[in-house]
Amino acid sequence: MTTRGHRAACRAAWLAGIFVLLFAATACPQGAPGSPLMNVDEIASRAGRGVVTVFIQRTETRARSSTGRPTSSVHTRVGSGVAVEESVILTTASVVLGAEHIFVRTSNGLQVEAQPAGMDLVFNVALLRVPDLQFPWLRPAARPAQLGDRVIVVGTSYRAQSTQSVGMVEYVYREPRTSLLQLTNIVYPGNSGGAALDTQGELVGIVQGELGSPDPGRGKGAERRPSGMSFVMPIQQVWPVYQSLKRHGRVRHGYLGVSTRAEVVRSEIDNAEVGLGARVESVQAGGPAARVGLRPRDLIVGFERERVEYPEQLARWVAESPPGTAVTLVWVHGDERRSGRVSLAESRDSLPAWALGGLRWTPVLNPTPASGGGPRR
Repeated sequence: MTTRGHRAACRAAWLAGIFVLLFAATACPQGAPGSPLMNVDEIASRAGRGVVTVFIQRTETRARSSTGRPTSSVHTRVGSGVAVEESVILTTASVVLGAEHIFVRTSNGLQVEAQPAGMDLVFNVALLRVPDLQFPWLRPAARPAQLGDRVIVVGTSYRAQSTQSVGMVEYVYREPRTSLLQLTNIVYPGNSGGAALDTQGELVGIVQGELGSPDPGRGKGAERRPSGMSFVMPIQQVWPVYQSLKRHGRVRHGYLGVSTRAEVVRSEIDNAEVGLGARVESVQAGGPAARVGLRPRDLIVGFERERVEYPEQLARWVAESPPGTAVTLVWVHGDERRSGRVSLAESRDSLPAWALGGLRWTPVLNPTPASGGGPRR
């Protein structure tokens, strides 16, 4: 072949390659496996059929200042839920805590009362059964979400309207027994309990809430505006909790057998309190703490190679550990550093005070749900 012919052949091959690439890019639909693009509306619409609005009603009685006679009023709170079986909804415990009546509303406007089937405050997960409806449930993602992954959040607002946002996993908080995904997605008030999806529309986690205080809005009865970053409990962590609630109605938690108080000092830089650990006040006789050698006035500073700063932190890590788990503790006795390993017992406290502290009843006053009115008894 001549040099001129060789150049012509190379140019023809190059043009043919460009044609193939252009054709492949055109033929590959948005959201298809392997495509760098995704059709957010399509994924959110498909998954939205498995995401419901959760209404919670509670009657509150107060004494009127003028007459002194008690008056009752019905308050409503709004959250989201995710179908994980045909008639089973997962949401957060913070949504349904303290509810007298729970209603779910589907994306096409059907509304029925739901039955609570289990709630766990430690992991902030609740299970609802809706025997009168069948949902197109969402499939849990087999691959855990990784740093930098694209995520679509689908939920509902305080006005019972569908919301969606696109972002990515910005950070992964890792603790001895749990982890949380911090997303760049904006979370709307009412999204708690909603679905976090990957680019295939599979469930990567349940929305727990938002980081930072949402804008309260302006005017009486105004809806809070979205702000802050969202955080999500990964589905690989939610699933064992869901299975336990489904089978037993509860989750078994670890127990150390010790009561503690905070030990803090003031920072010289900004005068803020800095936690030094959990100071032991009492030890249950024969319990795990006693067996490992803990005594009153000891300062617990380590749990499974993690620094303990506050009593609530230690309590959460212990409770998130299954009974029978062997854990390593580090503490200070007088001026002496000590450590030991002990198996945790099983907690009998289904509503630990430290968990209830962060899950108080916060009703939505003057809610304005979608057309059709609010839920009724």
